[in-house]
Amino acid sequence: MFDNYSGYDSVYSDREREEKLMQDKKERCHKNGTLYFVYFWLSIIGAPIIILLAVVGAVFAVLLRSTGAVNFVFGVIGALAIAGAVAQAVILFIIGRDESCFKVAGVAYVILTLLDIGANFVPEGWLQSGCKLLAAVAGLFYLFEFINGSSYILAGVDNYVAGSWETIKKVYIYLILGIVTIVVFMIVPVTRAIALIALFILTLGAFGVIIWEYVLMFKTARALKNF
Repeated sequence: MFDNYSGYDSVYSDREREEKLMQDKKERCHKNGTLYFVYFWLSIIGAPIIILLAVVGAVFAVLLRSTGAVNFVFGVIGALAIAGAVAQAVILFIIGRDESCFKVAGVAYVILTLLDIGANFVPEGWLQSGCKLLAAVAGLFYLFEFINGSSYILAGVDNYVAGSWETIKKVYIYLILGIVTIVVFMIVPVTRAIALIALFILTLGAFGVIIWEYVLMFKTARALKNF
């Protein structure tokens, strides 16, 4: 009789443990979903706002014809850009506690930002080109680690959206291979015109993929929050 009761207790404990694990997972998903939403809005709104401020700042500078005003306006724009980059990096590091790919993406994002800023302060030539090349490499690391993290964090939450992240990763690889191929064809004078047409088509496709990525980011944040 007592053996039977102990068996029931074991089953009950296992069930409680599973419920506790599921509750912990839901809480982590909700927290990460909230952070992911913030990251999404910083990504989708940050760049247009900075571009708008740059345009307004340029008009403002022309009207006032003041070097000091120009430096102040673009200093503010630069500070906002850095603040946004810092906020995004912090979010990636926090989510990276649960999915390490985001931590790697955060490191790559910091390196990318520093190299982008540094390229503006070094003399033109091989040093500046080197900074831009390293920034491009860091950007690729960031892109693919962010995609991997977005896919892995959805495991058991929304497998359909997780699969979509895997698909978009393949599309980005095809785009990169396409760009390399076009650059090679542009070197040859005979195929340069065809390469320019292909580059235009590829650019339109890249814009479509970027929009698709934003859609997936929104769906990922919503799936995590609603889990």
